[in-house]
Amino acid sequence: MGDESAGWQDVVVADSLIRVSISEPVAVIRNLKHPDRVITWADLPVGLINPHMRVAAASTGVWVLYTPATADEMREDEGTASQVISTAIHISQAGDVTWFMDLMNVHLIGTTRHGAWLWSGRSDVNVDDQAQWLKARELLLLDAGGRTHRTSIDRIPLLAFEAGSSPYLVVYASAPEALHDRYGGTGYTYRYQQIEVPTGGLPAVLRANELPSTPIEEIDIPGWSEGDAPQINPVVAGDPHVSWDRVNLPEEQKKAAVEALCAEFDRLESYWRTPGGEMVPLTDGVADARVDVVGDWPQTQVEVSFIHPHYRQGRLRRTYRVFDDAGRIKSWQYASIHLMEDLDTGVLPPHKVALNTILDI
Repeated sequence: MGDESAGWQDVVVADSLIRVSISEPVAVIRNLKHPDRVITWADLPVGLINPHMRVAAASTGVWVLYTPATADEMREDEGTASQVISTAIHISQAGDVTWFMDLMNVHLIGTTRHGAWLWSGRSDVNVDDQAQWLKARELLLLDAGGRTHRTSIDRIPLLAFEAGSSPYLVVYASAPEALHDRYGGTGYTYRYQQIEVPTGGLPAVLRANELPSTPIEEIDIPGWSEGDAPQINPVVAGDPHVSWDRVNLPEEQKKAAVEALCAEFDRLESYWRTPGGEMVPLTDGVADARVDVVGDWPQTQVEVSFIHPHYRQGRLRRTYRVFDDAGRIKSWQYASIHLMEDLDTGVLPPHKVALNTILDI
C-alpha cells in the first residue's frame, strides 16, 4: 500500500509560477525573465508528527501551513483540550522564506492583502444558542513581513478571501434555523454573510453590522464547490528532491507509535460484537490474522496479513510505514476501517501479482 503522497501544487503570483511540493520542503519559482529558483526549508521544525500541509495563494506569494496529521484525532480529555502546534511559512515571489512558529490550535481560513488569517475556534457550538453565534472570536493574522496581528469578529468566521480590489470575510450570520420534521428529526439551515473588511490596517474589533455586508448562499462561497479542490501535479523526472532533516524522536515515542499501530489490528478476527454478544471478524472471511513489525526506525513497517476468500492460495497483506523518512510519526487513523472497506468492495489486486503466496493489497 502506497503511503507517501507526492506532487506539486502550483500558484500564480504576478508574473511568476510558484510550485510547492506537497511532501517535501521545497518550492520552485518559475519566471520567464529568470532561471528557475529552488527554495528549501528542510530545517523547519514542524514537530514529531508527520504533518498535513495546506497551500494558499496570496498577492505577496504563497502561504504554507503545517499541522500535525493527528490533529483531527485529538479530543478533549477530562475537560482539557489537547494542544495542536502548527508552523507556517511565507514564500515570496523573490524567494524569501519567512517562518512563523508555535501557532497554537489554529487553522487557516484564507488569505487577503493583510496576510494569512488563522482562527483557533472550535466548531462544537450549541446550534440552538443564539448568543454563542454572536460573541467575538479572535483572529490571528500573519503578514508577509514576519509580523503577527490580532483582531476579532462578532460572528463565527468561515473564510477570508480577496476579490477584485476588496478583502472579505465570510461568517455565519446567526444561529442556524431549526427545521423539525414530522418524525421528530431536526435539520438546520445555515445563513452566511459576506463582510467587506478595511483594505488598510485592521481595527482591534470588527463588527459585522458596522461594515458593508451582503448575504451569500453556500453555493456561492469561494472555494466551497467540489471543483475548487486544489490540483496536484505529479512528480516528473528532473524535479528537485529535498529531504526533511531527521528529527530526534525519543525511544519511548518510537515504541509507543509502533504499539499503537499494532493495536489497531490486534483483534481482526473478533472486531465487532453482534447484538447477541457474539464477536465477529473485521469483515467476513478474515481469519488467521498476524501482525508483524519489520525494520528499524525510521524505516519501521507494520505488516498485517490474514487469510481471506479473495485469495485462497495464500495470504493477503497490507503494509504500513510507522514513521516518515524524517523519523516523524505517521497517522493511520481508522486504518482498520479503511482496510475493511477495501475488502468489502472487492476492488483488490489480481492473484497473478502475488509473490511467494503473499498478495499485497
